[in-house]
Amino acid sequence: MDTHQCLACQVNEGRTAPPGGVIYRDRWWQVDHRVDPGPILGWLVLKPLRHVEFLDALTDDEAATLGRVTRRVVGAMRAALPSPPAKVYALLLAEAADCPHLHWHLVPRSATHPREFRGPRIFSTEGPDVPRADIDALADRLRALLHAD
Repeated sequence: MDTHQCLACQVNEGRTAPPGGVIYRDRWWQVDHRVDPGPILGWLVLKPLRHVEFLDALTDDEAATLGRVTRRVVGAMRAALPSPPAKVYALLLAEAADCPHLHWHLVPRSATHPREFRGPRIFSTEGPDVPRADIDALADRLRALLHAD
């Protein structure tokens, strides 16, 4: 795929702005809220800065830091969300036609989330989009926690 057309590359390069802005960025990784807000506050996307489509194509540095970044972001999510999630899913599919770029969906699932929409079925969750003001406020709290060290 032409990386100019890849949604993750567009976000990483600032050509598409995620709601709430960039939450975390280091030499290898970027985290932001899902571009189309959807019905779940805190649905984050973690992706390598460079265009990568397969796990075995990660550099040693990218692979070595993936777990640390994921742990830090999930910890910040659990602290920053208005209600602590019952689970935080880390899902990697990267099959969308406009986004073959590796990206992990870090999705907080509440204790009251309907059973029929748990696990990978969370992608089918219906409901109104999360208000932009709520995403902005959460992104600010997450940035403060992630940049505190």
